[in-house]
Amino acid sequence: MPMKRTTYLASAALIIVLVFGANFATALEPVPEESGFNGFIRPGIGFVSFKSNMVASFLGFDFSDKKTNALDKSPDSQTSAIVLVPFSLEYTFASTRTQLFLGTELTDLLRFDYSQQIGVKQEIGNFGLVQGGFLFSGIPAKVWEDPYVAPNRDRNETDRNSLGARLVWDRIFGIQLQVQYTYRHIELDDEKSGEFFGLIGSKRDLLDRNGDRHVGEILYRFDFAQKHRLAPAFIFTRNDLDGDAMASDVYDFQLTYAYFGDPVTFTANGFYGQADYDHENPIYDQDQDDDRYGLQATVYYKNPWGWRLFDSKPMNFYISGAYVDIDSNINFYDQQGVLGTGGVMFKW
Repeated sequence: MPMKRTTYLASAALIIVLVFGANFATALEPVPEESGFNGFIRPGIGFVSFKSNMVASFLGFDFSDKKTNALDKSPDSQTSAIVLVPFSLEYTFASTRTQLFLGTELTDLLRFDYSQQIGVKQEIGNFGLVQGGFLFSGIPAKVWEDPYVAPNRDRNETDRNSLGARLVWDRIFGIQLQVQYTYRHIELDDEKSGEFFGLIGSKRDLLDRNGDRHVGEILYRFDFAQKHRLAPAFIFTRNDLDGDAMASDVYDFQLTYAYFGDPVTFTANGFYGQADYDHENPIYDQDQDDDRYGLQATVYYKNPWGWRLFDSKPMNFYISGAYVDIDSNINFYDQQGVLGTGGVMFKW
């Protein structure tokens, strides 16, 4: 059976973005009317039950076994506690409608990248809201140097780093349309895929996971009734990795619903997608195809006691849950995740 892996981080980690990334139906926050600092911090704790043969660990939490018994079987699940602390620090120049920012993009957790983004947001009248940022790895994810070591041999971890940029154009010409493009260059400290299997030369090169990732997204927000929003989105990902057997096209269709109540805000998110790989894998002599789907729900509750952190707005409590399944025609690449988390959000 074949195996190709370019969405091994991007697809499996959808569980994290489902829980954190609905982000009130994915709208950019407007530039504040007053100059000065603002931002948010959103600490949370919970658990994750995860099945993967590819991702070793993230933020110090183990996500797969050090040993694998066979290359033709689905992975066993790993359950772990998890702690996440997304944040953003911003400074606004109200007179020019400009904002500088540094922080964690919630949607970057999609790829198990605890990335930081530094950038600028500019309001341009009816033209819309434009944002550009430089992305860099804060804490890199860990993957296996050679994931194909079997049976019952220890696999070694290696860092997966990325650098890139993101451009967003929101409220295009005054309507609720948003387009977004993200580029990343991905590098593994030690790429040894296929070494244990005995592959050499061009066949081993097919498994190279270094390279580039391009993600394009288009969405439209529909506000209906009062306090309700629906946001369908189409996301295309091109994993243009150096190994042709690792390169893939990924198509995701996502629908987000949001209810803006007081004191309760609720978001729900669902997606379905497919991943098609470019070249036959030299280990399995077969192209990989994945079906991908998942569901999420998050509830925010504005605390009635007015509790604050320093000069923050009254904090919100939240609780989230998500389920994601990646069903591959190659059992080794099956992935599944269940995540529950809760915490607080402070905004300034």
